[in-house]
Amino acid sequence: AVTAGGNAEKAGIIAGDSIAAVSVYETTTSAASGGIGVEEETKKRVTGCECRDFDSTIDALVNFPGEDNDNLYLDLKRIRRWPKVQVKVEYPPSQCAEGVDNVKMIELFAGENLKRALQNRGIILDDPGNVKCDYCGSNGCYVSISKGKSILSPMGLTEEKLFQSNPTCRISCRTTVGYNMQEGDLSLRVNLKQWKK
Repeated sequence: AVTAGGNAEKAGIIAGDSIAAVSVYETTTSAASGGIGVEEETKKRVTGCECRDFDSTIDALVNFPGEDNDNLYLDLKRIRRWPKVQVKVEYPPSQCAEGVDNVKMIELFAGENLKRALQNRGIILDDPGNVKCDYCGSNGCYVSISKGKSILSPMGLTEEKLFQSNPTCRISCRTTVGYNMQEGDLSLRVNLKQWKK
């Protein structure tokens, strides 16, 4: 945690940052050779503290610089959080046993292929009444998006022509979730031919 108003917050450090190294610069001055002017030499001392535990990192911050140094420099590594997409998946009630909820909530990462991500999280894509997908050969590839179309990759020309009359549908094997690293919510229906009209 970063203390509000503390030195770390003022320096731009955020929770999750890792201190990789501590550096100090020492400058010495001496008379130039020949007796005219002054020569200045700066040396850098570094101690690494990446992947150390808390006590070892604090020890490096306190003891390494020495007493003559007023400034020390931290090399930080910022760990970036991968954007997530919350997905509500609806099965046709006819494909669920009595008393079983036909809605599943799952979490996907931005950049994942929609079909593979759904299957990896146990979503069954099986629609015997549907035609086979031209790309992957599956009969459960088509999904209907009711929320979150803006966080999906843009439709290709084939998809646009195929779904002119039903623009909520997508080909899941050709769709990327969290396009351009976007976070958000997505709601979709699977196994479309099994839904009773």
